Amino acid sequence: MNTNDTTTVTIAQSQVDHFHRNGFFFIPNPLGREQMRLMDRLQREREAEWEHTDWPEGFNVMACYFLMLGEPVLQMVEQPPLIEAAKRILDCDEVHIGACGLGDASKRPSATDGQMQQVHWHADGSPEVKQVSFRIALDRHESANAPLRVLPGTHLVSKEMVNEDLMQIELATGRHNISPDNMYARHPHEVEVILDPRWALVWTPSCWHATGVKTAEGPRRAMSWNYFPKSGRKRDTEAVKYIYSGQWPDWSIER
Repeated sequence: MNTNDTTTVTIAQSQVDHFHRNGFFFIPNPLGREQMRLMDRLQREREAEWEHTDWPEGFNVMACYFLMLGEPVLQMVEQPPLIEAAKRILDCDEVHIGACGLGDASKRPSATDGQMQQVHWHADGSPEVKQVSFRIALDRHESANAPLRVLPGTHLVSKEMVNEDLMQIELATGRHNISPDNMYARHPHEVEVILDPRWALVWTPSCWHATGVKTAEGPRRAMSWNYFPKSGRKRDTEAVKYIYSGQWPDWSIER
């Protein structure tokens, strides 16, 4: 983890190449210790309010949680070292934050009745969607704490091809009478990301990903934000306007 109170991002060309080839790489957590302490405190302070808020239909509730942290989180994602890193990775002159999220998988371990706390295989984008996301854990995501599972290189492959590959692996488990809607089975080429707060995952959610099963007690919190080129997605724009309704009209052009 960055031991200073300022944000620093150092990326080698080999890491950028790995991103374009495999869809991800790791860097030391670019946020300073004070920033991490602040994010941890704000998340805990806003949790009850977020849980009891009836969010408008169509809003991504995890994005709303992220945005509820207020000005500190906005300033965090707007820091020049992060912006410059995103522009370099995406090879463009201008980026914006088109999606974000903050969440806790659950503080309760998976039950034995089949109600698994697990996210199925999916991709948040196709090969045509250029995006880079910074994902930072507030708690260590061990194998028993529903770690992210990434299938390298699938951001370059059509959804139909990857879906069929995963479906055949799922059916090979022998657990199903008919083809399931969602797939969870391990892929031989997947990477299980044991994400520790000391590190940040820099990746494209266009890569197919899932999570492991949560069997550990305690929280499993993570925050992420996605940079897109100028013409890219703006998924959470309405959530921003809703949460900052009295503020956003006065924001600078840059924000």
